[in-house]
Amino acid sequence: MKRWLEATTYMELPFDAYNHSIDCTVQTMATPKQFDLAGYMLEKTKSPVIVEAKNYSSAGRQYEEFRKFQAIAYSHAVHEIETFKKSRKPIFLWVTFHPFAVTKWNSLESVSHLKDSLASYPDFLAERPIDDEIAASVAKRISILVFNKRQKKWSLTRTELELIRHKLDRKGRTL
Repeated sequence: MKRWLEATTYMELPFDAYNHSIDCTVQTMATPKQFDLAGYMLEKTKSPVIVEAKNYSSAGRQYEEFRKFQAIAYSHAVHEIETFKKSRKPIFLWVTFHPFAVTKWNSLESVSHLKDSLASYPDFLAERPIDDEIAASVAKRISILVFNKRQKKWSLTRTELELIRHKLDRKGRTL
């Protein structure tokens, strides 16, 4: 899945939770949360990328876990703004091997869904009201991607990626 994401040529994910736990951890208004992968977009702003991967063979508890993921993303943004007076505006990717909540699929990445998730996980608000502007900004940066294991064979290999990366010059210009 890491190879598949990097083969988009839009991001690098050099950090994984097993070898770089600090780099894969974000601070929230409640407690720190460690994710599976971390890196950055290949553009001048180098927006951070945070990835949570769910290798499920059925939907399972993914919906509730995704709602917590949304609450954590929002809480992390508030923490950055309160601590540093700005947010780095990370991209949050939820990568699943099996779809979930398909009857709600069209609304999962919406601001209203994010607010509902915060209502279900109020600890991440730390008794603060929801800021509509922050919620809208965070909702735009959360994406759900469904990975099929067959995509592995259709993705560029590391060697192939390195052969073309310099031609694309994603690091040297704005996308």
